[in-house]
Amino acid sequence: MKKSKGQTIDLLYTNKKDTNKKTKNKSSKSKNVSKKKNTKTKNTKKTQSNNNEIINLDNEIIIGLTPKKEEEKKKKKTQTKKNKKKSNVKTVKKTNGRPKKKSSSNKKQNSKKKSKNKIIKWAFIIILLLTAIILFMMSSVFNIKEIVVVNNSRISSQEIINLSTLTTGVNMFKTTNSTIKNGIKTNAYVEDVIIKRNINGTVTLDIKERQATYMLKFANVYVYINNQGYILETSEEELNVPVITGFSTSNEEMKAGNRLNVDDLNKLDDIIKIIETSKNTPLANIITQIDISNSNDYKLTVASEKKTIRLGEMTNINIKLQMAGKVFDAEKNKTGEIYFQEDGKKAVFKEEVTR
Repeated sequence: MKKSKGQTIDLLYTNKKDTNKKTKNKSSKSKNVSKKKNTKTKNTKKTQSNNNEIINLDNEIIIGLTPKKEEEKKKKKTQTKKNKKKSNVKTVKKTNGRPKKKSSSNKKQNSKKKSKNKIIKWAFIIILLLTAIILFMMSSVFNIKEIVVVNNSRISSQEIINLSTLTTGVNMFKTTNSTIKNGIKTNAYVEDVIIKRNINGTVTLDIKERQATYMLKFANVYVYINNQGYILETSEEELNVPVITGFSTSNEEMKAGNRLNVDDLNKLDDIIKIIETSKNTPLANIITQIDISNSNDYKLTVASEKKTIRLGEMTNINIKLQMAGKVFDAEKNKTGEIYFQEDGKKAVFKEEVTR
């Protein structure tokens, strides 16, 4: 029988009972048929009966079957779950790199913090050690017991000690090396000072002095200078060194510790060269005076021989001095002047005529 749409669920149940009765009658007639065929026949009959019946599944509730709305809800739920899973996967994929970056940056920050902490600790330890060392050095253990001055000849030891501002009974590290040096070097004769501190309380001052190598004739006094042009002292005492005349340094600049002006310093270089070259000639150690008023014609005076030498320009100095030495031997006990011709290749003696 065909069922129309809208019939109740009771009709389905009655149909099922009828089909069950029919299957029972058929199973009694065919006793030799196996259980497997019975199940097949039952299934086929059920499907036939179901095919013959037309039921509205949207409005009816059937045991073993789910309505379309519930299926759609389930599908929607499964879709939403899948979408959530996909979104979770995407978010995980997106955020997979971020925690790693955070972890690496955190590691870097932690390492920086650790290194900073180490630096702070070591700095604190070093500061403690330095303060301990300074306090120990400034204690009475290092008080000065003796001050020794060595390698001084022109300046007295007591004058050097006074200039150093060092005193016995005071901590030797209380005064810095620069303060000691600057104090001692106020004396123009002092070129340098080496300071040695001993644990036994002895401070040694090793002095390097400047030596007076030339004199400037200044009015009725002499001004001592060294090879570097430092003015060492003004004295009435004449030293056994060459006297320089014709200089241009002013009277105001003639103070101990000052240097000659630039023009005189340049001429001093030429003088040093002349004196050094003369050491290999008969003129060694007998030049008494040098006139530097004309840089193109220096005049040397040899008082013991009563002769002057006009060198002209500073060319062929060695040859000129050698020839001048030969003229000295040839013109003994004669007062006169030696000058050079033919670009310094020929020495000529001009005797001074006395009246």
